[in-house]
Amino acid sequence: MLYTEGRYREVIVECDGAGGTERTPWFDRSTGGGQEGAPAPDVTIQPIVVSHEDVQHLIVEPGGLIVQPDRSWVLINTETVVMTDAAEHILRTRVLEVDVDVRVTPVLYTWDFGDGSAPLTGTDPGAPWPNHTVAHVYDAPGTVVISLRTEWDAAFRVAGTSTWLPVAGRAVTTQSTEPIEVLTATPRLTTG
Repeated sequence: MLYTEGRYREVIVECDGAGGTERTPWFDRSTGGGQEGAPAPDVTIQPIVVSHEDVQHLIVEPGGLIVQPDRSWVLINTETVVMTDAAEHILRTRVLEVDVDVRVTPVLYTWDFGDGSAPLTGTDPGAPWPNHTVAHVYDAPGTVVISLRTEWDAAFRVAGTSTWLPVAGRAVTTQSTEPIEVLTATPRLTTG
């Protein structure tokens, strides 16, 4: 990818790896720049690099961790529905004095229901009741905290260009609920 700004030019050849980039003066002979007959300037090719560590330092908007029913307690032997509204979004940063857009996309979700059961990992962000797709049934009373770990794929482009380049590795966000009481309910018959 070639990025030109004024009299300086950068050639971007990869999206991850060691190195940096430097701006090299260039001359457009069609506009009278440079000297007639002078050799073309030596262009040093250095990559602009965005790593998953760089993405991790940006503020990725994790979306919400939503629990249904929406209250501070749930019942044992009843489904507790979870979902997230994490969505693809674009962040802006600067790399070596160049504006860079970073697009992050949620791709993997790990739900930990806080009761010692194995975490549930998959690509499904969940959906609301009654068409829910991710839920958990507690089998004992207690206090739990539900947590969500989201992994994000990322790609970047130099601002103003249209080519997205993948970032090797994934960024991760984590979030958790306030403590939730898991209760046992005893049915009672009443008159009336």
